[in-house]
Amino acid sequence: MAPELNKPELKAKLRATRVAVEQLQHRVNDALERQKPSPLTREGAAAPAKLRKRRSLKGHFGKVVSVSWLPDSNRLATAAQDGNVIIWHAPTGKKAQLLPLKNQWAMFAACAQDSSRLCATGGLDNVCTVWTLPEPNEDAKTPRVLEGHKGHVAAASFLATNTLITVSGDSTAALWDLNRLPSSDIDQRAEVYAGHDECLSAVAKDPDSEKNFATGSADGSVMLWSLGSTDPSCVLRVHRADIKAGSRARHPDANGVAYQTDRTLGVATESFGSFLFDARTRTAVNKFGCEERDIGPKTSCAFSSSGRLLFVGTDDGVEVWDTLQGDANKPLQFLKPHGARVAALAVPTSGQCVACASWDFEASVLSI
Repeated sequence: MAPELNKPELKAKLRATRVAVEQLQHRVNDALERQKPSPLTREGAAAPAKLRKRRSLKGHFGKVVSVSWLPDSNRLATAAQDGNVIIWHAPTGKKAQLLPLKNQWAMFAACAQDSSRLCATGGLDNVCTVWTLPEPNEDAKTPRVLEGHKGHVAAASFLATNTLITVSGDSTAALWDLNRLPSSDIDQRAEVYAGHDECLSAVAKDPDSEKNFATGSADGSVMLWSLGSTDPSCVLRVHRADIKAGSRARHPDANGVAYQTDRTLGVATESFGSFLFDARTRTAVNKFGCEERDIGPKTSCAFSSSGRLLFVGTDDGVEVWDTLQGDANKPLQFLKPHGARVAALAVPTSGQCVACASWDFEASVLSI
């Protein structure tokens, strides 16, 4: 017969039992959480990517910093720090045209995705130059020079025919209406979007709208804008997407931005990895490359035509991620198409390949 316990002993035993039950409940919950699938995981994972380098585009004599497809998905433009923009015929790898720039230190070439044949270039001279690409046997037209920024022009995107957005080292984005440029040669901007605290490095057009666009900045934020308002409609913070941000170097720069849908965006950062953001919740719904030791600079990003695959440029290659795989530690494929940093990526409207620009003075085309 068990000895009778007095009241204090019963209370002590009851407390110990409650603690043991709580600890057991925590262990059960942890085990269930580990077995619970990620909300982004789907049955039937994507097959391993099998991209290969199909074309090497050689002809520049400086770092190739930008690549942009023309709407026919057969030609692409590359800008390099040799002061030239080259139009390539991708299926053959041959040069189609050469645009000599006044400024050697180019930072981008962005082609309009319509029949206007417009191509915008810019760099450290603080201006954006808009070219009309000549047809074969046609003389080149005098380009238009857009002035107004107080810092380098880092990137640009055409929202519609004759409507251009540029981002600059002066911490602003600018709207240019090419049909209604003011006569003043001091400031020709139709609208200025100021909200970032540091220089801007990336811009992307909403694929479903001619009025919406996103900008990325060295201040670690991505802002969504709409024509008609100079206030951002949404602000996404890179450091809030990574709870370990404080344990690494403070370089939250949003180097690359790309739309997956009208409300979800891919972001490539300097030291926090790459993310998939949902503008509706203003949070990251997926992160790619969770191991801290594996996170290096991500220079640019682009989505496949279906939106499932995210291509990320890095210091030493190209990562291919399945966006439906939650918090993936390992990409579907990692390629090293170049011997130096992959500075920019671009996917044509056909979705059949990926173009890369690299600091090894070359560009390339990857496909299955």
